[in-house]
Amino acid sequence: MRSADDCQTKLSTESSVESLPSGPTRRPYAGWIPTVNGRLSFRHIGDARRPTESIFANLDTGAERIIVAYQHRPLSDILFPRLIHWLYDISGDFWFALTAKSNNSPLVADWISGKIHIFKSRADWRTSADQAVRSYVHEINALRFSNAADIPAQAHLAFDRARKLVDECADIEVDFDLDRNGEVYFGNPVFREQALQRASEEFAANGGHNIRKWVADQCYFFLRDLSHAHQQHESSSDTILILQDRRSDDIQWRKNIIYSLQYAIIRFKRDPDARSTLRAMGILAYCNSFTACCEAKLQQQFSGFPKFNNDALLLSLQAKADEISTAEQIISNRQNGELAKVVASRTIALAFVAILVATIAILIQPRISSQEKEEFALLYRVSTFAAENFFSFLGLSGVTLLVTWVATAFNLRVANRRLARSLLEASYVRTRGAIAVFFLGALVVSGFTVWLFWPAMSSMLETMFELFQLFRTPAK
Repeated sequence: MRSADDCQTKLSTESSVESLPSGPTRRPYAGWIPTVNGRLSFRHIGDARRPTESIFANLDTGAERIIVAYQHRPLSDILFPRLIHWLYDISGDFWFALTAKSNNSPLVADWISGKIHIFKSRADWRTSADQAVRSYVHEINALRFSNAADIPAQAHLAFDRARKLVDECADIEVDFDLDRNGEVYFGNPVFREQALQRASEEFAANGGHNIRKWVADQCYFFLRDLSHAHQQHESSSDTILILQDRRSDDIQWRKNIIYSLQYAIIRFKRDPDARSTLRAMGILAYCNSFTACCEAKLQQQFSGFPKFNNDALLLSLQAKADEISTAEQIISNRQNGELAKVVASRTIALAFVAILVATIAILIQPRISSQEKEEFALLYRVSTFAAENFFSFLGLSGVTLLVTWVATAFNLRVANRRLARSLLEASYVRTRGAIAVFFLGALVVSGFTVWLFWPAMSSMLETMFELFQLFRTPAK
């Protein structure tokens, strides 16, 4: 493993603008970075927030645009990655760095060409490149606010040093060319150490994988995250688009991307929620944009491309989104109505209990003395009864609140359940049978309740009967 000092001894100040993309031999993989307006913004390349925040410099020198960026990318999809790393010293964390330039001044540039450099471990990155690359990024960014006359020369110097450093120290390197319309072409990965290449290829071959294609795909994901914000789909949907094997006809890979986008549209369209449908509409916009790019690029050869009724598909997606939104609004209104009923019932129950408790408290508070009981005989009897049965009334209040809360909660939960709707539909079809079933069910539930809670109910009935007799018996 080379150290930063070893690598920096080989730095040079030679500057070179990358060549335009080569044919399928030197760039065997092709893909597309989504851009809905068909013209990718090079100014934003480098500004990424996922999977981690990138460190980057993107500077317009007047004659060209230079970009230096790097990012930590955890690529492992295993469960408990930290535990696995601690037990077996296996990690899926990689560090990706990008160095690239435009082929012309930013106003007229059509291409960004450069290299993506991969560091296979944290130790490789920290030991060989971290601090040095970070300093070059800061140096290039500082030139934004400089008034020096030699800004292009200083920017080229910092860029060349960063490029030379990662060239010498990275474990894997991949060349790429990015068109303004989003088309991107990748070369074959180049391993800096034969032992790493041999071990990687053998390990991938045992699992039936193509390590070169996998590395190129990861470089594509890295460049896409640096250039494109996930607006029309979840950021986790990484495999909607992947790199395609490029052929000499320059057509089939484009068809594969269109098929992938159309497949994603139909997949999202099948989901029964409005957000998925709206995402499908966004992906359809990307598909239309890429189709237009292909038509402009291929011209006469575009006649052999598959035709899709995208206008009708857009109307279908819009209709489904409106239908789902309307259905969700109806459900929301129904739930709000049920909730209003529940709130009203509970408010009435609370008001009844509050009035009952307040009345009892008022009756107990002015306990009438024995000297005044003849003058206030009825009030004396009521006050005495309230004091003697105070806890019974509290128990009645608690039972009332409990029954109200349980009944309203059950009513709220089953308001939109299939069972409730099925019972109502059955009652419409067989009215007499439904009445008999519901009546017998009510008798069974009532009988079981009375049998189970008879002691409490008996006590409550006796209390209510005594209160009734108290008011019927005239005072002496």
